[in-house]
Amino acid sequence: MKAGEIYCVNLDPTIGDEIKKRRPVVVLNGGHDKHLKLAIVVPVTAWSSYWEKNPFFVSLEPNTKSDLKKKSVVDCFQIRAVSHNRFAEKIGEISNDEIAQIKRSITLILDIEPKHCEE
Repeated sequence: MKAGEIYCVNLDPTIGDEIKKRRPVVVLNGGHDKHLKLAIVVPVTAWSSYWEKNPFFVSLEPNTKSDLKKKSVVDCFQIRAVSHNRFAEKIGEISNDEIAQIKRSITLILDIEPKHCEE
């Protein structure tokens, strides 16, 4: 499990406005299998024009690399740690540019100065 890979994950059970059900997620950090079997992920959901101007959402176009079937969006506000036991099959992966966009969105959400996140 590596950063940028897309997996199908069961996110239930959830509470309130948490994103629900079995759905694709983008892995940000696959975790450490020997110590803590958790991965940091952001869920993928259906595209809506509502998300277009919102900096917390990163759009993904369907392509053979991602294997997404329709235009989708990464909901960066729903970043979470999930158990490796929730993971089903690998679907695909996203580009380095898309990972960078997700990271920028997360820095906005967490109010982190981007200069502290440069590689």
